Amino acid sequence: MLLDLDQGVGGNHAVHLVGLLRVMTALARDGSGMISIMTPLVFDAIVLAGGRGSRLGGIDKSALVHRGSTLLEHALESVADARRVVVVGDRPPVDGALHAVEDPPGAGPAAAVAAGLAALVDPAPLVAVLASDVPEVVAAFAQLRALREPAVAVDPTGRRQHLLAMYPGPELLARTQRGAQEGRSMRELVTGLAVREVHVGVDDVDHPEDAARHGIHL
Repeated sequence: MLLDLDQGVGGNHAVHLVGLLRVMTALARDGSGMISIMTPLVFDAIVLAGGRGSRLGGIDKSALVHRGSTLLEHALESVADARRVVVVGDRPPVDGALHAVEDPPGAGPAAAVAAGLAALVDPAPLVAVLASDVPEVVAAFAQLRALREPAVAVDPTGRRQHLLAMYPGPELLARTQRGAQEGRSMRELVTGLAVREVHVGVDDVDHPEDAARHGIHL
């Protein structure tokens, strides 16, 4: 379906949609100056919220407050239009989301992702994996999902953020089923997966200075 633009708008202008969540369509401008309506992106999401910040005195990073909301709430907002959301961690369930706990609790991110995928049973072609320790996760994830394909965030230091990514769901599930994931890093789990890198201007909260930079009180 095509909609005519106002004639005063040239066809070379790009339409940038960043941070628009809970929408049923995504708009993309083609070279003719028309706006085409694309089908909604179907994806599931796994939000990791069970880790403890050892470099922050063992506090629950997902409970830190940034701009009036917890970091977990920011992560959930970023995937509000996901088909299904699983929150993984040894914590109370979140309303409106599935709940899973890695086995054993605290077994690491790969084990947590495995638990999330098991809860989904039949993951969507794309599965978002997010840690709940990124203050600006809403804007960062919007950049990833705009690609509509597997992608991983790269922080300002050039480091891949494997827990801010969109992965091919069935392939990720198959990898978690090949053996125990306890103690494995996320990098080990996803090495070799075809994903695009997206440079984002955000970072996570690992140290007290990170929290201070974002105005987060410990």
